[in-house]
Amino acid sequence: MSKRLKSLLGAGDRLVLADEFASTELRPSLLIEKQYHGGLRTLRPRGQLGAVTRHKGWAGFAAARGILLGEDPSQLLKRLSVKVIDLEELESEFTAEVLVEMGVGGFGDESLRQINATWFTRWTKESPPRLSYLQVEHYEECWLGPGQRFVDISAAVLGGTEHYPAQVLRGTGDWATRLTRLGDFSLTGHHGLAVGDVNGDGLEDLYVCDGGSLPNRLYLQQKDGTVVDISAEAGVDWLEDSRSALLVDLDNDGDEDLIVATIAMVVFLENDGRGHFSLRGGHPGARYPFSLSAADYDNDGLLDIHVCVYSAGDDAERRGFEVNAPRPFHDAGNGGRNVLLKNLGDFGFADATAAAGLDAANSRWSFAAAWEDYDRDGDPDLYVANDFGRNCLYENEGGRFRQIADKLKIEDMASGMSVAWGDYNRDGCSDLYVGNMFSAAGNRISRQKLFTLGSDPDLVGKLRRMARGNSLFAGGQGERGYGFRDVSEESRSYLGQWAWSSGFGDLNNDGWEDLVISNGFLTGREPDDL
Repeated sequence: MSKRLKSLLGAGDRLVLADEFASTELRPSLLIEKQYHGGLRTLRPRGQLGAVTRHKGWAGFAAARGILLGEDPSQLLKRLSVKVIDLEELESEFTAEVLVEMGVGGFGDESLRQINATWFTRWTKESPPRLSYLQVEHYEECWLGPGQRFVDISAAVLGGTEHYPAQVLRGTGDWATRLTRLGDFSLTGHHGLAVGDVNGDGLEDLYVCDGGSLPNRLYLQQKDGTVVDISAEAGVDWLEDSRSALLVDLDNDGDEDLIVATIAMVVFLENDGRGHFSLRGGHPGARYPFSLSAADYDNDGLLDIHVCVYSAGDDAERRGFEVNAPRPFHDAGNGGRNVLLKNLGDFGFADATAAAGLDAANSRWSFAAAWEDYDRDGDPDLYVANDFGRNCLYENEGGRFRQIADKLKIEDMASGMSVAWGDYNRDGCSDLYVGNMFSAAGNRISRQKLFTLGSDPDLVGKLRRMARGNSLFAGGQGERGYGFRDVSEESRSYLGQWAWSSGFGDLNNDGWEDLVISNGFLTGREPDDL
């Protein structure tokens, strides 16, 4: 059905329509416009959308399509995504609920309109099925004005480095056929980066982690915005599979030191202030480390490090799921053990996980963590996003932690892969955004009668929640203290697709924090594979 709707919208394939086709307006006639700083505009319907039939047959659909996309839809439609999230078979037909996302050109090349819609559709049972009815249930337009689009400047910034075409422009598909298993190259591409001023010139520099057998890179920013590669000169061109890095001042000498989570160990490097690094030690007790985060949890003036350890499976020949798979899928507790490294000074670190109380619920396939003093008591608290189930909020009580995510109803039982703190509604309270997986197939399958027949309703609800997507929790003070409210659906911030990373940021300088989400997965030979 997704492909047939794409053919209908994109190419105007009239064979997709049944003779008796009827629909509501594809673009509601009464839209309320709201303007934002920087030229961004949104248009949303006035009140509830009705089910009144406005168009019939091919001629009616063509007219509605023209109103939606413009006089030349095939030229104006730049991008089209169709996802079936619910499917029900009836006696003589079947119905489908569909999410539609379109990128439409407008006003020449200087503007772009994005359309987000939810459609309820009816289809005949013939082969192939034909569309007999379409009703728009949700509709939204977002307009970008002239100069509001982001421009890819990767080549302009990185293109002058010798390895840019040979390493940066090659993807997983290239390296998977060229590197051996001995190199620990990861097909999933979980490699982070760190930003900081490594040589004290006031310009932000960039450290990029890469897969096993490929050197990590340190890019030194120049005054013209380009970079030079100083990885080898700086002594940080590790070939070990590296998942994440931090540029932070570990010894309080005023320059930013480097921490890298490699497959061998978490390594600590001292900066001489000019961008040259010396290896000062490492911690091998965090096997299969993923992400790093830094905070002074005990307020002793030294930055401490939290390490998310994804999987407990790691041996000489196998990694990750090859050794250990999450069980049960929706509430797994057999992942790796996260580690809190206390900074002892002079680049000495000790495992303080148990002593600080962070061993509670500490084997949950952790992807990422973020620190925030959400309760404003003067010490940083820690939220951990876990894949395959419940997340954790560790409340800091003077250097010792208490796991209270269940108490505050922010376990967010899903496929947690990122977490960010912000204040999206400007009420002065910390809000929480968690990146998960949105799955059209998961939504569709979990709503089937055969799937739910004879199943525990609570379990079905949890599995449906796994497929919903991202979560936004609004924080605030209540009668019983600080609490959170799930505003994901009312804010429509849940649909972040397959969301690996997310963060708050004021993109248009209007004083309100927006959300940026990095999503996607490996693309197969057919883009619709996933």
